[in-house]
Amino acid sequence: MSELEASLTQALEAHPQDWSLRILVAEKMLERAALGGAAELVNAAPCPPETEAHLHRLVELGGFGSIPLIEAYLRANPASGYGHTLLADLLLQKGDLEKAEQHRTVALALNSANAPVLTGPEADATVHSGEVGPTEETATESSELSIPPIAPPPPDLVRETAGDGEDSWTAKPNSGKPRGAKATAILVAIGVHLLIAIIATIVVILPPNRDEPEIVAAVIGPPAKKQEMQKKNVVKQTKKTSASSAAAAPLAQLMRANAMAKISLPNVTRTSKGPLGIGDADFGGGGFGGSGDGLGSGASFFGGTSTGKRFLFVLDHSGSMKPNQVELRNNELEKALKGLKGVQYQVLLFAGGGYYASKGWSIENKGPHNLAKGGGGQYLFKRVGGFSNYDFDGADSRLPKGEWLESTSANVKATMERVEKDKLFGGTDWGLALDIAHRMEPAPDVIFFMADGTGGNKPAPILKTNEKYGKPPINMVAMQTTAGSKEFAEIAKKTGGTYIIVDRKGKPIDGFDYIRNPDKYKGRI
Repeated sequence: MSELEASLTQALEAHPQDWSLRILVAEKMLERAALGGAAELVNAAPCPPETEAHLHRLVELGGFGSIPLIEAYLRANPASGYGHTLLADLLLQKGDLEKAEQHRTVALALNSANAPVLTGPEADATVHSGEVGPTEETATESSELSIPPIAPPPPDLVRETAGDGEDSWTAKPNSGKPRGAKATAILVAIGVHLLIAIIATIVVILPPNRDEPEIVAAVIGPPAKKQEMQKKNVVKQTKKTSASSAAAAPLAQLMRANAMAKISLPNVTRTSKGPLGIGDADFGGGGFGGSGDGLGSGASFFGGTSTGKRFLFVLDHSGSMKPNQVELRNNELEKALKGLKGVQYQVLLFAGGGYYASKGWSIENKGPHNLAKGGGGQYLFKRVGGFSNYDFDGADSRLPKGEWLESTSANVKATMERVEKDKLFGGTDWGLALDIAHRMEPAPDVIFFMADGTGGNKPAPILKTNEKYGKPPINMVAMQTTAGSKEFAEIAKKTGGTYIIVDRKGKPIDGFDYIRNPDKYKGRI
């Protein structure tokens, strides 16, 4: 840590609610490649950002972990169309299409309502001029509001005056007589005044603009099954800075011009549909510290999807796995690995302890214990009770660490050969497997975890480890079982992951929906 970063960190401790200062500290952490630390710093803020500029940087740095703070920001600023757009984008990438669509709809309404309209003398001049069609200027501004131009009545309608003195339009298909100029002018005037009344209503309902960064943003399209969501670059201008941070750390003032980082927002991912409703994917590249931008590529495994730069698959390789389950697992893993683009991955096979499915790694049975070898070391996992309770013989710092593999076709082929040929071994210990998983260096961005049962494992120690090592989302997959549903769901929910149950035909079921509506899935598991 540099002296400048230390000074800014000290100032932030004294003023934890200062978002300008918090972002500056995160920027300094990025300079020394402390990506996880920067994300943790912004996501640990005690309050949501005050401005949309800070909200923008929160998403860039914090990724999926920033969702609670964005939601808090929107509770305080429900009229922020840009905030709803950011949240919709992140929810889409997490696979929560329903909530993403809700926020996208709100963003669409807010952004449309705030578009410029023609009012004042220009509007009056258009009305009184007697013009039937909109001028070039008014047509342009109407298009920004997405309001169709007001057309006169069709030629076969004429105005009649009823006995009560009110006018009405009556069909006269055989009259063939043109409307009078006076009737046309009255109709146009009525239409324009109705439009002005609607606009005035919107202006009264919506809160006035605050002195915040000006934002030009594109509204994200609906995430329909055959439609991709796109997001365009966002142009931002900051109007004010935080006085408290300036008072806390004069150095911060010198750096505020550079507060906007070089890291862009997460790329929208796209998943093509395979036999399980997921399968091969085309997510695009990019990410921290690599070519491209955003949070990286995307991965999908049995319907759970996430975006990142480093993906770790922690897969049950215990003796209780049935041949058809092993085949299902291997087929889905191959599709997931082939779908990765320009990122890194690793596969950890676990039972009682674990080892990596890559060159130089192996595991052998030593009576009731298992001995893993690889990475220049040996790792003994001792059974201390039943098959669900194993301990590592040594300090936690000496737990096995695999090397990240580039997502090339050659590496994927080699990985699959190991996974398919290696024999199953004894035990089922989630906690120990995920303890190994979290200690990869650098830490994984996303963990996919699959097991055929709970084995009596408790979520609390797993969540504690997750909190300590970067808080990656854990996408939980239960292989043809509802045993341990509570544990699967708790780990997935509290880490921001998904929970999938694979049914007897190999089809994915939303585990959270199963817990809410178990009768809905009778006969499938």
